[in-house]
Amino acid sequence: MWRVLEKDELAQLKERLAERYGIEEIPYVIVKSGKRRYRIATEEAVKVAGAQIVGVYVMKETPFGLMLSIEGTQLLGPLAKKNILELPKEMVEDWMKGKDVEISEVGKNELEQGLVIVRSGDLFLGCGFYDGRRIKNLLPKARKVVG
Repeated sequence: MWRVLEKDELAQLKERLAERYGIEEIPYVIVKSGKRRYRIATEEAVKVAGAQIVGVYVMKETPFGLMLSIEGTQLLGPLAKKNILELPKEMVEDWMKGKDVEISEVGKNELEQGLVIVRSGDLFLGCGFYDGRRIKNLLPKARKVVG
């Protein structure tokens, strides 16, 4: 089941996205699916009568904030202005295999402790959790590269 967010819910969600990731405007409709998950869709998609589900899953509520999915980082990451880890190309494969990243390996970044967007150039790779020393890989097991 899904529903379009109420005005106050949407304002609160946008405020949290702006505070954490610096995302000011979202050019999509945000819908809630389930208790903790959010999807984004077009205006046209949410108007389809009887649709079982709409949009693309982009984020969920966690105890440490709004965690973007891989698709969420790909769609919303280009709009973000802060808490973005730039990963060198040679480390992308290790990240996709589920390995954590020592922050000294990637140099100094302007990151706040908590959830961060991980990217390499224009390639957005999901979210991680920065604890002050390293980025904990939060990719779901089913999305990791095996090998």
